Amino acid sequence: MTISVKARVQIMLDGRVYEPGEWLTLPVGQEARAQELLAYGLADEAPAAPVKPRRRKADPS
Repeated sequence: MTISVKARVQIMLDGRVYEPGEWLTLPVGQEARAQELLAYGLADEAPAAPVKPRRRKADPS
């Protein structure tokens, strides 16, 4: 599993430059690094996956 955050400012990580609005994908084990980016306001959390409402079946009567 990976950790995704969205850059708020230009960030250079591991030799790569991420522009504002670009998604950063960090490997497992770098949760602390992601939390630091969030704490300093350099990135935003990925939104939770939307939950689709259940469809009701038509009443057979």
